[in-house]
Amino acid sequence: MQFREDPHKNEALKARHISELEALIARREDELASTRKAYCADILQNTEAHRKAYLDMLGWPLNASLPRPTPKAEILEELGDEGEYTLFRMQIEVLDGLWLTGLYYRLNTRERRPLVISQHGGAGTPELASGFYFDGSTVNYHAMVTGLLPHRVHVFMPALLLWDPAFYGAPYDRIRLDARLKRVGGSITALEVYAISRAIDYFEATVNPLSFGMVGCSYGGHYTLFTTAAEPRIRSAISSSFFSGRRHYAWPDWVWRDSAALYDDPEIACLCYPRRLCVELGDKDELFAVEYSNAATEEVKDYCKAADIDPDSWFDSIVFEGVHEYNPSPAPVERLIRDLEA
Repeated sequence: MQFREDPHKNEALKARHISELEALIARREDELASTRKAYCADILQNTEAHRKAYLDMLGWPLNASLPRPTPKAEILEELGDEGEYTLFRMQIEVLDGLWLTGLYYRLNTRERRPLVISQHGGAGTPELASGFYFDGSTVNYHAMVTGLLPHRVHVFMPALLLWDPAFYGAPYDRIRLDARLKRVGGSITALEVYAISRAIDYFEATVNPLSFGMVGCSYGGHYTLFTTAAEPRIRSAISSSFFSGRRHYAWPDWVWRDSAALYDDPEIACLCYPRRLCVELGDKDELFAVEYSNAATEEVKDYCKAADIDPDSWFDSIVFEGVHEYNPSPAPVERLIRDLEA
């Protein structure tokens, strides 16, 4: 066979195939958006049934009936004692042989006070968000940790599989690990939400805090939204720089089989009802568009209207002046503290 041709000769056909595939998926997304809204029409009236289906969507170990004795925990280091607070690096065994590490700001008091989980985002760590590096800078986390401490709450900062290997070492492939977990019926989100829930088990049994709250930025906002939906013990939460919709941001570790027909950000927000949820986004966020966040907010309000529920009674949506960052305004945290002390 002597026939030869330029490798780019059929580039237009390949481009057409891509365009047709994009259009096919978009039509299917439109179809399933209606399916999802019909399926979730009663989500605010039948939250527990939908929560179970949501956990099934995320997968193992969230949907497994596993024994949940109080987890074992170890203090790895005492990093500082500042009188009112003692700072520890600790680890909690969340599954057999799997330990969740993190920073624990223990409030030194016998008074029952709330405990807030403060969740870092992508390329970050609890230490970065706490200002351990760069001459104390917390980069885009601002006062996500330090703004909590004056309110006299315990703070736990889990270290999730999100650090930047180029800076911290310990290389990994998050997407490959997520794929392997999906192959065995789970997902990285399911595993890490479960780990945070097991940390709550530990602190509930040992510290017995007045209540639990959660805050997080970017990937931390993702985990705040998804964990609060899964974990009814979280009374109030702030999900910063995340809330929008997976149709626009279909990252591999943020989508699950049939999720377009089941639960997207607005429905997952509804699983937090009647507890307080605050979602916030900077008006100049370079990763997530405000228009998609606003559209998701309107969907939450539509569910509330259909159920004759005032969205202002439990749901706050804030667009602040800023970029991809934790809202520097103290007002949302002050509201969270009032919720936790109520």
